[in-house]
Amino acid sequence: MSAFTFRQLAWPAALAWGTFGSMAALVHRYGHAPFDAPVLQWLHQHTHPALDGAAIFFTIVGNTGPVIGAGVLVAGALAWASQRRTAGLFALGLGGSMLLTQVIKRLATRPRPTLWVSLRPEHTYSFPSGHAMDTAALAAALLFALPRRWRRWWPLAPAFALGVGWARMYLGVHFPSDVLAGWSAGAGWVLLVQLLATRVAPGAGLASR
Repeated sequence: MSAFTFRQLAWPAALAWGTFGSMAALVHRYGHAPFDAPVLQWLHQHTHPALDGAAIFFTIVGNTGPVIGAGVLVAGALAWASQRRTAGLFALGLGGSMLLTQVIKRLATRPRPTLWVSLRPEHTYSFPSGHAMDTAALAAALLFALPRRWRRWWPLAPAFALGVGWARMYLGVHFPSDVLAGWSAGAGWVLLVQLLATRVAPGAGLASR
């Protein structure tokens, strides 16, 4: 392992949780962020059949089932390669984030946007976006788990998370603040897991394999 120091992990973790806290404060106090409706209206003004298909694709592939499946495959591959500690941290990062999503949703109880009828309507709570949070956590967890020879492909993971967040806004089922909160909380949770690992069991960091 080429380990990250506590300080190197602390700054991005603080930024992530600060962003989440800002979104949560805006939603709690005002019920929305000032950019929520304008961004959604702009996206809806630029709809196109090809974009409709892309948004539905990102929504399906970024859903809970596929993310869990990808997580199981990665954790299993790491364990099979005798990287059990890395597998455990990966599973705690991704799995813990997915559980935290549901806890926050039930605490926030924010309703979904109703600016137009969505192509794929949702009826659960809106804050934060589970799709955005799950895929951001997966991308962040992969950063610490991928072997060196696979690391050049890692940017595809955050790019996919960005696409999923766009899709949820494009379809009108999440506010931008939901998506931003999901991205930041997902990445923030994984960083928190890695931060704790540097204190409890030194050696956390990027795999050097």
